[in-house]
Amino acid sequence: MLRRVYAFAATSRVLVISVGIASFLWTGTYDSSADLELGPPESWAQSCLNTFLRWDAIYFNHIANRGYIYEQQHAFFPLLPLCARVLANTVLAPLHSLIGTEYTTLLAGILITNVAFVLAAGALYQLTRAVFPQQPALATVAGYAFALSPPAMFMSSLYTESPFALLTFWGMLQYVRKRYLLAALLWGLASAMRSNAIIYAGFFVFDALVLPIVSRHWSVGKLLVNLITTLLYSLVTFSGFVGVQYYGYTQYCQGELVRPWCDQQPPLLYGYVQKVYWNNGLFAYYELKQIPNFLLAAPIIALSAGGIWLYASKDWTQFLTLGALTSPKTEPKDGLGAAIIAEYTSKTAAPFIYLWAFLLVYATTCMHVQVILRFFTSVPGLYWFTAVLWIRGYGEHATSHQRWTANAVLSYYVLYGLVGIVLFAAFLPPA
Repeated sequence: MLRRVYAFAATSRVLVISVGIASFLWTGTYDSSADLELGPPESWAQSCLNTFLRWDAIYFNHIANRGYIYEQQHAFFPLLPLCARVLANTVLAPLHSLIGTEYTTLLAGILITNVAFVLAAGALYQLTRAVFPQQPALATVAGYAFALSPPAMFMSSLYTESPFALLTFWGMLQYVRKRYLLAALLWGLASAMRSNAIIYAGFFVFDALVLPIVSRHWSVGKLLVNLITTLLYSLVTFSGFVGVQYYGYTQYCQGELVRPWCDQQPPLLYGYVQKVYWNNGLFAYYELKQIPNFLLAAPIIALSAGGIWLYASKDWTQFLTLGALTSPKTEPKDGLGAAIIAEYTSKTAAPFIYLWAFLLVYATTCMHVQVILRFFTSVPGLYWFTAVLWIRGYGEHATSHQRWTANAVLSYYVLYGLVGIVLFAAFLPPA
C-alpha cells in the first residue's frame, strides 16, 4: 500500500503542475512581481517556471540567490533556500547557461518541494500505521488525503509546506518508535525551515513528564532524569530556530545602527518581523475587513474542530486531565465505522490531538487566519480525521448523513485545490 500512496502522490503532483502551467500560459498573470524578480521569460522553459514564483516563493528565491538583504526577509527561514542554492550550483549547474542562474535556482526549489511532497505522503502513511496498527486502511486513506491537500499549488512551488511536512512526519515517526534523539534532530532541521517546529518539543515533555505523573508511576529520581533528557532533546529541537535568530542578531545588533528589537529580552528578530511587517499577533487579524479570510479558513477550522471533538468526546474527563482521570467506559459498537473510530480515539494518538488543538487555537487567534490551509498541511490529525470521514462515509453501511459528509469533504479538497491552482498561477489571492 505504501507504493500506492507514493504513486498517487506523484500522480497528483504531475496533474497539479500540468494544470498550473497550462493555466498560466493560457491566462497570464495579474501581477508582474515574478518578472521583476527574474526578468521577463525569454523561453518556453522560463515561462513554465515563472508559474511557480508567487508571493512567498519570490522571497525564498531572492534569499537563495542573494542571501538576506532586508529585515523583513527574516520571516522566511533559510533551510529551503539553502538547499535550492546547493542543488542549483551542483547537480543543476549546467542549466545556468541555458535558463539563467535565478531560474535554475527556482527549478531546484521546485524539484525539492515536489520530491519532498511524495516522500511526505509516504511518511504520513508510515506514521499512521505506527500510531494505528489495527486499521491499515486508515493509513492508506490518510496518505491519499495528503496527496489531495487543498493548497495544492503551494505545495509544488518554492514554499516550505512540503519539505516541512516531510521533516515533521519523519520526526513524529521516530518519536512513536521511541527514537527520541533522531526525532529531535529531524525537528531541529525543521525549525531551520519554519519556526513552529519548536513546539514539537512538547512531545518529549508529554512522554517523559506528563505520562509518568498522570499514571502515578514516578519517583523524584526518575523525573529528574527525564527532565534532563527532555531539556536536551528540546535544545536539539530548538537548534535550527536559535541558529536563525543568532544570525539575525549578528547582522542587526552589533553595528552602529542597532534595531529596536535588539534590546528586547530575548532579542528575537522573528517575532519583531512578524508583528511589525506582517501584522501577526494576538487578535491582530480580528477586523471586519478580514471576515472573507475567516470564511475562507472556515472549512479547515470546522474539520479540525470536528476531529478534535470526536477524539475528546470519547472521554472528556480523560482528555481534559491529560489522562489523569477517566469516565466510566461504554461498550464499543460493532462495524467498520465503529472500529475506525475506536482506533482513531486510542491513547497513542493523544499527543498528536493535543498538538492539533494547540495549533488550532494559535492559528485562529495569532495568525493570518487563511494561512491555516497551508499551516495545517503538516498536522497529521487533519488527514486522520479526513480518512475517518471517508472510510465511514463510503463504507457499505454508511448512513445518508455520513455519505453526504464524506462527499462534501472530498468535494472541498478537490474543488478548492483546482480553483487554487488557477488562482495561484494567475497571481491572484488567496495567498
